[in-house]
Amino acid sequence: MNKSDYPLILQIKNVQEILGISRSTAYEIAKAPDFPLLVINCRKIVYRDDFFNWLDSKRTNPNVISA
Repeated sequence: MNKSDYPLILQIKNVQEILGISRSTAYEIAKAPDFPLLVINCRKIVYRDDFFNWLDSKRTNPNVISA
């Protein structure tokens, strides 16, 4: 899928699908200080473009994807 195929606002399940990881791992990554997470009424969401920008930033520093 292309970036534009995903909704403008991603949920953790979208992050899980994009990265091909488990749900619990997606939640752990979302706890990272540099992850662009928004919490609204206990819902954890991320803007699609912010997520892909964050992911691109990890390409130059791949060992830093952790909570």
